[in-house]
Amino acid sequence: MQCTFCPGCSATCHLTKLIDGKVIEVHVCEKCIPQVNEPNLIDFDIWDEISKLAKAKGMKDPMATLDSIVNVEISAKSLMLSPQSTTGAHCHSCGFTSEDLRKTGRLGCPDCYTVFSSMLDEVISDCQKGVQHLGKIPQSQVGSRRKQLEIMLDEAVGSERFEEAASLRDQLRSLGTV
Repeated sequence: MQCTFCPGCSATCHLTKLIDGKVIEVHVCEKCIPQVNEPNLIDFDIWDEISKLAKAKGMKDPMATLDSIVNVEISAKSLMLSPQSTTGAHCHSCGFTSEDLRKTGRLGCPDCYTVFSSMLDEVISDCQKGVQHLGKIPQSQVGSRRKQLEIMLDEAVGSERFEEAASLRDQLRSLGTV
């Protein structure tokens, strides 16, 4: 593939953006890659840098083809910028505010997770399958996890906590038992 900015040069970096069914493809060669950089990676937008590179090379901005489309960036950070997010909240431990979270995309301390939980739940649920990690268990730990679940299941049945017991039964089934 040929570089978008240096005709005749072979591109090594290929970027594709899809917005409302319209595709923008940009191909960048080894010479142009150093010009697409940003020391502050918190607010780094590769497409903004591509636009700057096109302007510096006297070429048409590849993003100009999307002028008719409302340019909505979909990312965890942009979701935190949404107006329905918690406003005016602040952490009593570190003084971090919801505005600080919106600006930096980071939290100030462990207590911030509780204070800004409604904002974070909204962002996390939009970015991934769920808000609780249900990852795989290493094969070496399956036996001990199975025994632990069986003990918890016996206790739950004995205490007549049947909903909890059903959940534990399902977890055991996912491990390949019951």
